[in-house]
Amino acid sequence: MLRRVGVAAVAGMALLLTACAGQDAPTTQGAAPTTAAVTPAASPTAPKVTLPDRYDPKRNPAADLKAALALAKADGKAVLIDFGADWCPDCHVLHELFQSAETKPLLEQNYHLLAVDVGEFDHNLKFAGKYVNLERSGIPALVVLTPEGKVRVATNDGSFGNARNMDSEQVNAFLTKWAPKP
Repeated sequence: MLRRVGVAAVAGMALLLTACAGQDAPTTQGAAPTTAAVTPAASPTAPKVTLPDRYDPKRNPAADLKAALALAKADGKAVLIDFGADWCPDCHVLHELFQSAETKPLLEQNYHLLAVDVGEFDHNLKFAGKYVNLERSGIPALVVLTPEGKVRVATNDGSFGNARNMDSEQVNAFLTKWAPKP
């Protein structure tokens, strides 16, 4: 379900993030199938897009990616993979920004979005490793794929690892830069 986030909610999240800032991310290794996917409408008559409500550890990212790439080939949109976890405050902020009135239309117009759960760096690591270096990027980490599945960009520089300090304008700049060209 989509919901709007007001300034007060974002400010409250910022306080939560500040309180959590001193925590280090766990570094355990392993792999288990997990992810949450969202596939925007392929045409004006298709169902309304529903952005991921959270990172779902029960999802199969390979199957979700296959479906998203099939839709992307049909409509020319890019595939945006968001690697993160529910325990991650920055992932929550990015999720809220994705749902904002300023960013959601840009996502719907240009991307099929997958939210891939990496747990405490112990889920879907083999899948993630095909696209992003989580040790360098941290989470959230974003990857943009062409409809053919080729990586256009991966945020290995950690540019979204501090999403708590970002706003819709910064997220939109990234999404606009890597959106498919008409």
